[in-house]
Amino acid sequence: MKALFKKYREIIMYLIFGVLTTVVGFGTYFLIMTGAEHLLSIPMDNETSVTYITVYVIAQVIQWVAAVLFAFFTNRKWVFTEADRSKDTFWRQLILFAGSRVASFLLDLGVTYGCTLLLALWIVTPPVILGIALTPGVIAKLIAAILVIIANYVLSKLIVFKKKKQ
Repeated sequence: MKALFKKYREIIMYLIFGVLTTVVGFGTYFLIMTGAEHLLSIPMDNETSVTYITVYVIAQVIQWVAAVLFAFFTNRKWVFTEADRSKDTFWRQLILFAGSRVASFLLDLGVTYGCTLLLALWIVTPPVILGIALTPGVIAKLIAAILVIIANYVLSKLIVFKKKKQ
């Protein structure tokens, strides 16, 4: 088991922190959406209203910033351990990391929106699992998260956290 972990350590750690990043993002997103509905008394039952769309966009942006910062620091410290982590690479890596996350943010928005529209055509009554209604929006968000994790690994590995030059 130890040998297997050692061989696939980077991918395993990336997946662990990818899941945690997703939890941070989802948690932030749903906290803002729920907070807007309950604490600010903003009705969230009309997904086409200007108010809903405004809160949705704000929630998406804040969740993205929280997830990117969490992912950057965890990836830099615990995932890509062979990457150059000298002081002079910090800002370059952060800028490249944020830039690659802008691309995956656009992927997230596109997949979430597109899948929500497509799934809304097929799902009339959302199934409920563990008390969570699997609405088209929730399913789309899960699909987007998987695609984003894969894209982010490739971008981080090949562009942001290159191995130290020897």
